Amino acid sequence: MAGRGSPMILSYSLPCLLGLPLLGVVAIALGAPARRTALWVSVLNCVPAFLAFGVVLRQGEILFGPEVTSIREVFPVQFRLAMDGLSLPLVLLTLVVTLSAVGVARAEVKRAKEYFLCLLLIGLGALGAFLSVDLFYFFSFHEVALIPSFLLIGIWGQGDRTGAAWRMTLYLMLGSLILLLGLIGLVWSAPETARTLDWRVLSETLRANPIRAENQFWLAGLLLVGFGTLVSLVPFHSWAPGGYASAPAPAAMLHAGVLKKFGLYGLLRLALPMTPLGWKEISWIIGVMLAANILYLGFASLAQRDFRWLLGFSSAMHMGTVFLGLIGGTVLGLGGALVLMVGHGFSAALGFAVAGEIGNRTGTTWMQDLGGLAQRAPKLWFYLLVAGMASIGLPGMANFAGEIMIFFGAWSAHPVLVGIGAWGVVLSSIAMLRAIRGISTGACTAALVTHQTADLNGVKEVWPFALLTFFLFAIGFIPNLILGPARPVLERVLQP
Repeated sequence: MAGRGSPMILSYSLPCLLGLPLLGVVAIALGAPARRTALWVSVLNCVPAFLAFGVVLRQGEILFGPEVTSIREVFPVQFRLAMDGLSLPLVLLTLVVTLSAVGVARAEVKRAKEYFLCLLLIGLGALGAFLSVDLFYFFSFHEVALIPSFLLIGIWGQGDRTGAAWRMTLYLMLGSLILLLGLIGLVWSAPETARTLDWRVLSETLRANPIRAENQFWLAGLLLVGFGTLVSLVPFHSWAPGGYASAPAPAAMLHAGVLKKFGLYGLLRLALPMTPLGWKEISWIIGVMLAANILYLGFASLAQRDFRWLLGFSSAMHMGTVFLGLIGGTVLGLGGALVLMVGHGFSAALGFAVAGEIGNRTGTTWMQDLGGLAQRAPKLWFYLLVAGMASIGLPGMANFAGEIMIFFGAWSAHPVLVGIGAWGVVLSSIAMLRAIRGISTGACTAALVTHQTADLNGVKEVWPFALLTFFLFAIGFIPNLILGPARPVLERVLQP
């Protein structure tokens, strides 16, 4: 069913968001041109998204997809899809980054059919996780996306790709197992007659029948460890930098830009509203962990000499600032966390796309071997500059809008952590500006001089970078594009 007043046809816009990528996967598997099919599917998927966005923005309500009951006699699992102001920006992020990742991917890649099939599956899994109402599918769709991530790194990656793939997979599967225990605990904490896998009903049930405080502590801890591992929260972070550095650029764009946000989305959707007392009780633990994210990974990023590794450490580092917004206890802080989640998704995707192009065109991403990019490849240099400035929080870009809201929202409750977050901005700026200076200026290296196509060539190569840049500036100048529809949901999250 759809929200009140919505035409019946709009109730099928959400299933179409999953159906089109699935059809693309089937078509590619049957022999359709891999890159062209993936590209067209990613473009066409924006049509049902536009319809769904319109309903959510107009009504401020969840838009439900069709309900199909399966094995209900054995287990109360129902295939239900929904979108509200919290999931809308993450669905938008997924669609844009998936489209850009497919656009950046090269058609002549080895085993192209399997390569583009994996890219579509990651996007499909992320969309399913953000849209699912039933906790069974919420969890399962994310697990679906992890399998192609492992394959993309292990088959098409570089460096220690096998070790990075296994390390990432083992960490994330362990985190998923702990998360599963937390989700089961939430369901079993509800009264026996009201147990359900529907997070909407479960949230209202637990609000009316709160979980005992000591049980909330353990459940909040399980959810923190489970989701935190998926987000690369210290000390569960070590899979992330090497995994992103070894992944092919489109895979790193999708995982760092989109799939990592599943953990943050889950904390906002489940942990905060369902275990509020437990979340407050463990907030000091989260504070220690996010401070480690900001300081430890910030200093580690200063020591990096490979641009891909720098982006990997920087990506994990910024998750600490998002967690600061999650424990701030204010709508402003939560709104800033959501804006930074989306802004980081676009900036991380742009950064890994630029790093991938530099690697493809020069044969290296070691910063000491690069130089003169501004002179030899001005278009690529421009997008390197945009990605770097977004990462360090330049005013006018999405990351800055999120960070400043987080700092103001968390100041009254955690002034020391806000100071640590501000110091993190300094560390990030030093690392990124030094990298940009080394890559952009100086004498041209032999790799750049001898490469006949050092720069992006024409609209066909430029548009994925331009698309990500557009959204970074659009959200930076108008953060209410995200905060407007999300505010009612965030207010409900903090309701006692």
